[in-house]
Amino acid sequence: MTAPMRDPSAGASPLQAARAAAARGGWGEVRALLAGHPAVGEDAEHTLLLAEAQLRTGDLAEARALLAPLAARLAAEGNSAFRRRAVNMLGAAAFELGELAEAETRFQDALALASAGEDPLTAGRATNNLGMIAHIRGRYDESLARYQLAVPVYQRTGSLTGLAETHHNMALALRELAQLDAAEKQERRAIEFAREAGNGRLLAMAHVGRAELLLRRGNAVVAEAGARLGAEEYAAIPDAVGEADALRLAGAARTALGNLAGARLALDRAVELASGHGSALIEAEARAARARLAAAEGNLDGVRADVTAALALFDRLGAVDDRAALERWLRDVGG
Repeated sequence: MTAPMRDPSAGASPLQAARAAAARGGWGEVRALLAGHPAVGEDAEHTLLLAEAQLRTGDLAEARALLAPLAARLAAEGNSAFRRRAVNMLGAAAFELGELAEAETRFQDALALASAGEDPLTAGRATNNLGMIAHIRGRYDESLARYQLAVPVYQRTGSLTGLAETHHNMALALRELAQLDAAEKQERRAIEFAREAGNGRLLAMAHVGRAELLLRRGNAVVAEAGARLGAEEYAAIPDAVGEADALRLAGAARTALGNLAGARLALDRAVELASGHGSALIEAEARAARARLAAAEGNLDGVRADVTAALALFDRLGAVDDRAALERWLRDVGG
């Protein structure tokens, strides 16, 4: 008789169980394990895990509120691994909130601390994050160069999650450079690494990235299905910001298919989630997509309202290419 399989987390402490959940991208589970735990705010690892779970599930301001005092306290104790991680994560919170100048400073600080502390994994993460800032600012060649520096670091340290994230980011940059075949190759690699890591969040991210490429190629039917799958995967984690991005793409695909009612449902929810969780970039992109839907509906007031809001957000982010593309589209539709 075969013995029943044992849950590897059975009997584990909350911290051990949270580490295991984080490794597979179960950030909702991490929050459930650590929210309200007496060690949060006192012990660095407990606090960092909960803060990362908040970041990954879209509660950006809450993550920063935990990280800022922790980073200040750790700075007084020297250049520890926990301090380096806290500084990098503060940059990630600022990045998601659209505060790119602060994010860039934090990532540069994390990179300098990692170099001094011989911490290649944090160095790889900070380098990857600096590439994301270059991407938003339209410097795609620079972003690719930074991602290419991060890849061998993740290979040496065996970080499957880092490899999945970086190959996905490379796909995004190649997509903007109109190298769609190369972008597709990178997104497939991201999916492979996410599967190997058993990380549901990264798998959802790569699925949405692939769906975006399909929409760029004109295959709106399959893109809509992929975006819908990604939204469901993100909702299950839950990751509100990721879900907003997937719904933004589903809405854009439905607009292309002429399913305006379905597009309205997806895009209204995307804007609501992104705005409610403070994600400036996803809100801007969702509003730009909703402006295109409003044009298809003949709703000029809706076009103007969403374009105005999206342009303000793109300005705040320094996303010059996105702003220029939206302005060109507005001129073309006579808005």
